[in-house]
This record gives sequence, structure tokens and C-alpha cells, in this order.
Amino acid sequence: MKKFLIVVFSLLSGFVFVSCGGDDPVTNATDFPGTETPDTPDDDPDNPGIQTGKILIVYFSRTGYNYPNQWLDIGHTARVAGYIADLTGGDRFEILPVVPYPDNYQETVAIAREEYDNDARPAIQNKIENLDDYDTVFIGNPIWHGAAPMIIRTFYESYDLTGKVLIPFSTHAGSGLGDSERLARNYYPDNIVLNGFAVQGTDSFNAHDDVEVWLERIGIIE
Repeated sequence: MKKFLIVVFSLLSGFVFVSCGGDDPVTNATDFPGTETPDTPDDDPDNPGIQTGKILIVYFSRTGYNYPNQWLDIGHTARVAGYIADLTGGDRFEILPVVPYPDNYQETVAIAREEYDNDARPAIQNKIENLDDYDTVFIGNPIWHGAAPMIIRTFYESYDLTGKVLIPFSTHAGSGLGDSERLARNYYPDNIVLNGFAVQGTDSFNAHDDVEVWLERIGIIE
């Protein structure tokens, strides 16, 4: 009986270890390893009566080699931003870092980890000149280390988005929205923040219809 209990305990211990393990950078195509609990859409995502006005789609997206050895001329998040622009007629603004991330995937993994650990604010080289013209701002990003890249925090801290409808979206390899919705709500607790959209990066090529369903669901398009 004692030996039986030891075997059972060992099996249960192994299960807990596997269940609690972090992401593996070798198996992730978009995310980098992290511990953030991903945001999930609310049970009731409908937002009747929202006046979207003029729309701006802000996004950060990385090109270059992605896991395992896939070259991207158009980043996954940029592709989703294009769908949103096509469906809404909104304008696009791509966040461009002053220091571009390397084409090499593993080098980017290391830099992103260092930025996350140091609470860095990577500088943005371009600027939105007419932000006051927009009423609704989509904010898109990949998910790195279970969270939005630190340059998204740079964006939030560089502009005044008070009073605007904010809508996050992300591409990922298992972490969903990461902390994308929480960031928007933490920076602008009094703004309307609509339920975000998340898609596996490798599925972004075929996500147009899913984006359309999401936009209809949150009341942006009919």
C-alpha cells in the first residue's frame, strides 16, 4: 500500500509540474516566454450605442524571421491591422521603434526579455500629428513574454487618449490578449475600452472573417 501511494503521489506531482510550466520559446511562433495571465473577453461583449466616429488603427508589428524559420515581410499584427482598416475605413499608424528589432528571432527574444525585466520604454521614431481628429483608437501588438511589448507602454505614455474609445487587439502563439486590455484600462480607467481580439499569429493570414465577426459583435460595423 505504501509503494502504491508513493507511485500515485509521483504521478500527481509530475502532472502539477507540467500544468504550471511556462511557455517554451522554442515552440512559440509569436509569444516569448512569460507568466502573465492572458486577458479574456467578457461574457457579454455587446456594446450598444457606442459612437465610434473617426477611427485610427495604431499597431506595432515585427517583420523578419519568426519561429521556426519563417520570413515575414508583413508582420502578423500588421496583417490584422490591415483587415480592420479595410472593414472600418479607419486610418493606420504603425509604431516604429527608434532601434529596430533584429531580423533574427532569438536575438529579438533576448532583447524583449531584457526590456520586460527592466520595465524599459523603447523610443518611438514617428509621431501621430492629428490624434485629436480621432474618436476611436484600435491598439494592436504581438504578445511577447505573455504581455504587450514594452513599446506599447511608450505609446500610452506619449499621447493623451482621454475620452477616446479604445480597442486592443493582438497576435500570439498561446497567450491570447496577454495584458493588452488591462493596459488600456489601467492607463485610461475612465475611457470606454471595448473587448479585444486575439488570433494565433500563424492564423493571421486567414483571419479576415474572424475580424469581421468581432467588429460586428462589438458594434463597430453592422
